[in-house]
Amino acid sequence: MFKDLFKAPQFNTTQFADLSQANLDKTLRLTNIALSSVERLVNLQIGITRDLMAEHAETTKALSSVKDVQGLVAFQRQLAQPSVEKSMSVARNVFDAASATQQELNSLIEEQVLEFNKNLLATLDKATENAPAGSGVAVNALRNVVETASNTYDAVSKTGQKIASELVSATVNAAEAGAKVVATKAAA
Repeated sequence: MFKDLFKAPQFNTTQFADLSQANLDKTLRLTNIALSSVERLVNLQIGITRDLMAEHAETTKALSSVKDVQGLVAFQRQLAQPSVEKSMSVARNVFDAASATQQELNSLIEEQVLEFNKNLLATLDKATENAPAGSGVAVNALRNVVETASNTYDAVSKTGQKIASELVSATVNAAEAGAKVVATKAAA
């Protein structure tokens, strides 16, 4: 009885071509997400390198004008605060790039889960049509389980993303505040 419910579907060439095209599209989208992530990080590295080279040149010029030990100590204090702020800015930029990539990947995964559930429900509907008399209850129970699991996944996923986002944001803010306190004490 149940063996007939779960027979492998018969594919024609159009369905196979559509499935192949859908998988190719998903693969291309994943590749584009990965490439855009790499591009963001490379551009960030290039910008950081450019800024560091310019800053190094300025620091070297300023250091060459120092004439005594007191001037050197004052120069060192002057450098402390901007370095901490720049480090925190770089860390935030890297975090933002990683976060954007994570959001894109989460979106892709959610779409895949939703599509899988939709296809599973469509298969269950077809199974109901071809099911022997009396098996409709079992198919409907399975359908309810799939729908409940899908709704639970959505709720847990959204809650997890919100908690993770708030936790990371709080951690970054606390690290920035701590670094500023340390830099202020070092400059004093």
